[in-house]
Amino acid sequence: MSILSIQSTVAVGHVGNSAAVFPMQRLGFEVWAVPTVLFSNHPGYASHDGATVPVKTMRGMVDGIDQLDHFAHCDAVLSGYLGSVETGEFVIESVERIKGINPDTLYMCTPVFGDITRQIYVKSKIAEFVRDKLISHADILAPNMFELEYLTGRAQESLTDTLFAADQLRSRGPKTILITALKGRKGNRMTLSNVVVSDEGAWRVTVPQIPIRAKGTGDTLAALFLAHTLRGEKPEEALMLATSTLYSIIDDTARHDSDELRLIDAQAEYLSPSYYFDAVRIG
Repeated sequence: MSILSIQSTVAVGHVGNSAAVFPMQRLGFEVWAVPTVLFSNHPGYASHDGATVPVKTMRGMVDGIDQLDHFAHCDAVLSGYLGSVETGEFVIESVERIKGINPDTLYMCTPVFGDITRQIYVKSKIAEFVRDKLISHADILAPNMFELEYLTGRAQESLTDTLFAADQLRSRGPKTILITALKGRKGNRMTLSNVVVSDEGAWRVTVPQIPIRAKGTGDTLAALFLAHTLRGEKPEEALMLATSTLYSIIDDTARHDSDELRLIDAQAEYLSPSYYFDAVRIG
């Protein structure tokens, strides 16, 4: 099974393709990684360098895959950080090309334009493009809470708001909505929840929040959810396995006081997570 992943790539650390590719490979997938930007490291560090990849270069890579007659065997397209509106248009072009040959190919879109801490961290035109054009092409959409608010214009103050916003997005094209990093509290401890809403219903998995410096958790979760979906798990099962695996990796990262997710060192977690968290039906 094969996945075309169009995201950022960094030389050091784990965000974008550098966070998504290995987990999907470890779960048994061939991954065709096409970079939208090439950076030394993610911008969360004090410095970084690199450049946006020209669309011409990305198109050449995808053309080459097509010339190998691989589109017929592409099970999914995964997109993340874009870098430019033109890159977003290229993603739509690529999805349409592949679906024209293999209509069963899934397209999973992770918006990657903002979060609660930094708000919108890309050019406003990119966020608007994702909201107004890109998400309607997706089969699976994976926003965080901030992105969910932006995409729907609805403040997230309760679970009812979240489910309403998910259904609002589902009416625009995506059949499955994976909402990540919903903050909460259980007793004296902060929690994070991931929610999936699909035709089968709505489910939530809640875990204790473990503070870490590492970035790329959303990129990793999306990759894990997509991989488990393609392996045949139901949405709630994919949510449970993806969340449990990521939590186990975060726990390992925190125990080793690492600046980056320990996606390689903790790779045993992909096949047998140290922690399991049940999915609870909420709708």
